[in-house]
Amino acid sequence: DGRVEIPGTLRIPTGAAVGRVLTSNASGDASWQDLPAGASVWTVNGNNIYNSNTGNVGIGTSSPLARLHVETGTEDCALYGFHTATSGITYGGRFESASPSGTGVYGLAYATSGFNYGVYGLSASTSGRGVFGWATATSGATYGGRFESASTDGTGVVGWATATSGTTYGVYGRSASPNGTAIFGDATATSGFNYGVYGLSASTSGTGVYGWAYATSGATYGVYGASASTWGYGVYSWGRFVATGTKSFQMDHPLHPETRYLNHFCTEAPEPLNAYSGNVVTDARGYATVQLPDYFESINRDFRYQLTVIDSSDDFVLAKVVREIQNNQFVIRTNKPHVKVSWEVKAIRNDRWVQEYGYQTEQEKPQEHQGKYLHPELYGQPKERGIHHQPELDRPREVEKPQ
Repeated sequence: DGRVEIPGTLRIPTGAAVGRVLTSNASGDASWQDLPAGASVWTVNGNNIYNSNTGNVGIGTSSPLARLHVETGTEDCALYGFHTATSGITYGGRFESASPSGTGVYGLAYATSGFNYGVYGLSASTSGRGVFGWATATSGATYGGRFESASTDGTGVVGWATATSGTTYGVYGRSASPNGTAIFGDATATSGFNYGVYGLSASTSGTGVYGWAYATSGATYGVYGASASTWGYGVYSWGRFVATGTKSFQMDHPLHPETRYLNHFCTEAPEPLNAYSGNVVTDARGYATVQLPDYFESINRDFRYQLTVIDSSDDFVLAKVVREIQNNQFVIRTNKPHVKVSWEVKAIRNDRWVQEYGYQTEQEKPQEHQGKYLHPELYGQPKERGIHHQPELDRPREVEKPQ
């Protein structure tokens, strides 16, 4: 009946219309299995290796869907690669695609519940990478790594470097293309609280997301954020926001929009100030009531007033505040009627956040920052004494290219 039995290794020839194979499990129990025409099977240490009539090979499946199809129903790995060399550029597994639209590695976790991963990378080395992506093309819209999440609670990229010392990376991406992206995160869900890229640090001096543009010329950005929504924010800080340089907003210059920018800078003060201003005209008796926003007194304290008279006559016109702010309004008076007055009120911010956390104008540096500077070069000190100095970013990182 076309059966062949070889101790330890069993195979059915591919010529029979219907094949049968005798397999055994780890306990030595044997059983016959029917196979489709043109198929063959090998049994190695109790594991079946199937060769279908389409040329596909399956391990653990009699219906292989690819040239090599590995399947398991237990909690172990379907495919495991382990390189034992302790030096050199080694790979536990390497997958490549020569197609212009191909994918070197494609990971799909299709379970709709549970804690699963499409691709999971882990490095225990003190200078290792959990996931390393390298786009070697020098042109085109390439990606060092691209990860997406379609879940309404998903995350485009999660990287975790478990080593507690050394220069480690949860995710490190690099692209050599002038139009490439080192790391690209795309959360495609149109609702829910999701992230294209999410960075988290548990260190008392750590950084959740760190951006460094180390080119010494050109219009570079350490971090660039943009939002297409009219209600969105390019960059949003939950909590305090600080800058060591100037703070400004930028626009195309109204007189030279094609060749120049116009920068306007923020006003600095040793207190968190809110400012309100406007114009008002006094009545026939010389009085005017200035109405402030209905939330004014609920978020401000210590009010300061400034009045400027606008008058083209030869008379010297006086203006003063005759009643301070009450019920979100104050009253001014001029010594002549129908006078235009520009007014400004400044006040110390006093909303609930400031009431709870306060503010510090002069602040002691924490112990780990003592003896260091935000900008050591301004004090004639070497850059190594910078609080945020990172030696590995002094020059472009030399990363070993895949062979």
